[in-house]
Amino acid sequence: MVDQIGRDGELLHDVDTRLSNRRKDELLLAALPGAVVETLAGERVVRYRDQAILKKQITHLGNPWPAFKKRIQIPIKWLDIESEARAAGLVTRFIGIYSYRDVTIFVDFDPATYVRRKANNSAAHVATNDLHQAQVVGQFSRVDRNGNHLTSVRADELSRYLSGGVAPEDPRIEVFRRFNAELLDGREIPALEAVQEMHAAAWPDRFQAEWPGFYLEYRFDAFVRRSSLLDLVEFQKDKRRHRYDFDLAFRSRLSVDYYGDLKASDIVKHESPGNDAEDVRRCVQEYGRFWYVIYEHTTKHARDNGDVATIAWNEWRRSVGHKGRKEFDPLSYARKFKESVTFRRMMILEVNEANFEIVLGSFRQGQQPDGAERALKVMINKKYIDNFLIYTDPRPSLLL
Repeated sequence: MVDQIGRDGELLHDVDTRLSNRRKDELLLAALPGAVVETLAGERVVRYRDQAILKKQITHLGNPWPAFKKRIQIPIKWLDIESEARAAGLVTRFIGIYSYRDVTIFVDFDPATYVRRKANNSAAHVATNDLHQAQVVGQFSRVDRNGNHLTSVRADELSRYLSGGVAPEDPRIEVFRRFNAELLDGREIPALEAVQEMHAAAWPDRFQAEWPGFYLEYRFDAFVRRSSLLDLVEFQKDKRRHRYDFDLAFRSRLSVDYYGDLKASDIVKHESPGNDAEDVRRCVQEYGRFWYVIYEHTTKHARDNGDVATIAWNEWRRSVGHKGRKEFDPLSYARKFKESVTFRRMMILEVNEANFEIVLGSFRQGQQPDGAERALKVMINKKYIDNFLIYTDPRPSLLL
């Protein structure tokens, strides 16, 4: 019993169906008026205009893989066919076919990465969320964690997609792309520089020990205000009653379409803490989706450099009038204090009803001061990211 997608994009659990080669051809021909079946380099292909389509069925990877992990197998002979088609002036498509009941979705895997790797019966992976997105919005493209580009397309959109009718990108993603051009510049950001910048702007969380996340919030809020982008994305620093307690409100004009949260996470960490589990669930039920926008950074810790940055930070806080709950200690927070960070990569992760239970692990974050147990939180497990990744900006040169 593995993940399946229903007509409305809902998550179902059932066994994979098996498609014959004839049935795969029929599904493609039905979606592509004027397409024909031909033989190229000894292989049956579907010819559509100037494109040669090689096809495989999308199926679950099998045990012990999670139910959302799916793939097609790319045989090595596809590379020969791609080479021959290219010589004949044709564009080769590596297409995966997902079929469950009355739902048909096609996934276009960019051949370039597989050709460069000289694929030898290798797998091209796709996640349940890719299928969900296609069924709901028609077309959905992303780059996975291994740099492979894939586009999932609902059957009624395939002809338009292959004819160059690519769906426009969500304008709210463009907001982050523009912000990334400023933040993901490879520059090392020292702690004292960041907190002093926040202090000059009277940012409320300028004295917090875990400063990278608050600095990220400060920079993003300043960017959307300066760029007059609040009609698309608003950073909610001032939480008000009867509103969700989340950082980001994604808008279309005056109404809120959905909510999200902005996170800074060390690039070496395997998990990132999220929000109250019940609040996220309610938000998904009400709005259909919830976005986590995660900025990963490399980190230098002050403890590895004689705690010089920790002492400077504590003394600076005292010099500007900050008073903690305890007596002044120049080594306060010394074990964890970050001397500097460099933001390297960002990801937008969408939580929806098709992946909520799969991609989020839960944990209880200790106890309240009165001994009561804290509310159940969600934990973003990075090994499951491909099942809710909708956009990534890796800036490859920054990952070296």
